[in-house]
Amino acid sequence: MNTTTKIQHYLPTFYLNHFVIKPKKDTVYCYDKTKSKYFVVSTKNIASESYFYNMSNKEEQIIEETLNSIESSFAPVYKKILVHEDLGRLTSGEKEAVALFVVAQEQRTREKRETIADTMRQLKQRLYKETLSEEFKERYGIDKLDKEEEIKAFHLGTFKHIPLYTDITLQMKWILLINHTTMPFWTSDHPINRFNPVDAKPYGNLGLLCRGIEIHFPLSPKMVLSFCDPAAYELLPSRYQIEDIQNVEFENWLQVAHSTRYVFSKTNDFTLADRILRDNPSLREINRKRIQMN
Repeated sequence: MNTTTKIQHYLPTFYLNHFVIKPKKDTVYCYDKTKSKYFVVSTKNIASESYFYNMSNKEEQIIEETLNSIESSFAPVYKKILVHEDLGRLTSGEKEAVALFVVAQEQRTREKRETIADTMRQLKQRLYKETLSEEFKERYGIDKLDKEEEIKAFHLGTFKHIPLYTDITLQMKWILLINHTTMPFWTSDHPINRFNPVDAKPYGNLGLLCRGIEIHFPLSPKMVLSFCDPAAYELLPSRYQIEDIQNVEFENWLQVAHSTRYVFSKTNDFTLADRILRDNPSLREINRKRIQMN
């Protein structure tokens, strides 16, 4: 019996089902950044690609199977958080299941691969400005850096770091944000996003161990789970009530700014997304520049 999975989701359907238009339905409003238009789509038919985690269609689907296992461990804990709205109820094993899912989810998306592609393109351009021998270029595969198969291989290779990142995430400050405004939290095709208000120039500030780092993960239109620098945010409560709509707009800005193409919501009001894209038109471009290489 052939058990090969052709259509591989980088956003689990059971997760997206918590943002549906109506309960017990499987459709969401999907905003397309490239067109500034929205449409209704089934949660089964979005955020997926053929053989996204396979180097070839005939290979064993180790990554796909591993991700399925991670999802299965996370799903009951996810439901528990949504029902009780209390991180204090989680056991150490349940927290590990959450951290593992979050780290894997951040790594597994099309946006992660596009970021790697952008890095490779810029690196190749930078190297070609140097005086390099043909022997050097061939030995280190400079001409192949921005080839699709090289980018995919590099992306899949980053999955080996998931256990390390999971351990770090477990040591961070966990905060559950509860939305009491009229605007719902959105999600996107790249729902796990990092933010840091601390300017660390000329160095980067989005590493998991950077001072001030925050990770934001919308669980539902009502809840966001945040992981923060444990030193900088030590005194914050583990459960925070959001009454100011500007806080919700910030969370939704993260989803618009860092998604590859699609933003998802239970409502069809994407006025904020339109405004963000008018102010930052480059965010519409799938092949936009994502990193600044000095």
